[in-house]
Amino acid sequence: MLKIILLMLFILSNLAFADDYAEKNGPSVKKTERFAGRFFIRNTLMEIFGKSAEPIIEANYFKAGKQVGGPCDIYEQVYHEQDHMEDPTRECPGGKPASKYPHFPKTNILRSSHLLKTCYELVYKQPIPSSLQGQNDFIKSVSKKFYPFGGDEKLRETLSLKFKKWDLESRKEALFTYCLSPGWQRL
Repeated sequence: MLKIILLMLFILSNLAFADDYAEKNGPSVKKTERFAGRFFIRNTLMEIFGKSAEPIIEANYFKAGKQVGGPCDIYEQVYHEQDHMEDPTRECPGGKPASKYPHFPKTNILRSSHLLKTCYELVYKQPIPSSLQGQNDFIKSVSKKFYPFGGDEKLRETLSLKFKKWDLESRKEALFTYCLSPGWQRL
């Protein structure tokens, strides 16, 4: 009986200590943002900019897997012949080590620079995608492409205030701003 009482006292004192610690130092659980890996980024950008954007995305972003995250699944790579893969989008640049890349990469300067270069080439070295060209409300159509579930109200409002006239240059600036915004990359 004495052992049970001592055990209860020990548990209760630890709970009291935990409450005191939380009051002084804040909660011990921290929220971290999760960013999408290279497969999600590639698929989203190709959906917006079209199939012609694939070489730019592959060269500037996708092949930098170690910096941008997104591991490959080596079991998805099915070869029918020695050098012919069934689905080339499943190819894993970097080989087996690429299967150990982080699922949820942290944002860092290298990841941002790869996205900056990719977005710059997609927006300024190619024509605006045909799905966005003839839109009356350009900013709304771009918003729906990058943020299909909303969440970009401040960005949309800021761009609407900045650009009163949507000429080619202002459309490209808005598209570039959306491409670089981190909100659509968060999971």
